[in-house]
Amino acid sequence: MTRNIVLTFFFFINTFISFSQYTWTTGEVILKNDKTISGEVKIPVVSKDLIHYNGKSKVRVKNTTNGSKSVFNEDEVALIKFIYSEREITYFKYIPVSKKKQEIFCIVSTGPVTLYGRSVAMTSTHPGVISFHNLNEFYAQRANETIATPLLTARPSKSFKKRAIEYFNDCPALVSKLKNKSLGKDNIIAVVEEYNSCAK
Repeated sequence: MTRNIVLTFFFFINTFISFSQYTWTTGEVILKNDKTISGEVKIPVVSKDLIHYNGKSKVRVKNTTNGSKSVFNEDEVALIKFIYSEREITYFKYIPVSKKKQEIFCIVSTGPVTLYGRSVAMTSTHPGVISFHNLNEFYAQRANETIATPLLTARPSKSFKKRAIEYFNDCPALVSKLKNKSLGKDNIIAVVEEYNSCAK
């Protein structure tokens, strides 16, 4: 399961580096009442420069037959699937990033710690020029944790190294590799997978 999720995430990143789930994509939304809504699915762009209207990230599903649209929020949605082909499926879900806020992330890998990823829209300003780009963010969460922990963010208050050493401090072998820089933010999936092996 973990390997399949990692592979689909790499496919997702490599093929849709600007995170094309922000366009209508074939998929399914599984609701908390166990009902599944199929069609074309779209989730909102997360912006570090703008505030979401009404403060919630909502999932939209378009009926491929008649074009009608349905909207669902964090209180209703259990899981979101983007289906690129029979073997290439990427999973998303709402995760808590604070006591009062949940946002949509891709499930990158699972285990004692689950790694979540997403892309956020950023703007940069230079004299006479405004440029737009995307940056990837990663959060981690243990099963007993009520709020996910940021490991790598678009606007970091701490370095990835400091955050990872703090979060994974109960695995000395991993902490050693983080300290000597044999593993870093460019190996974030390997970092989490090594911790999960350590935790087992």
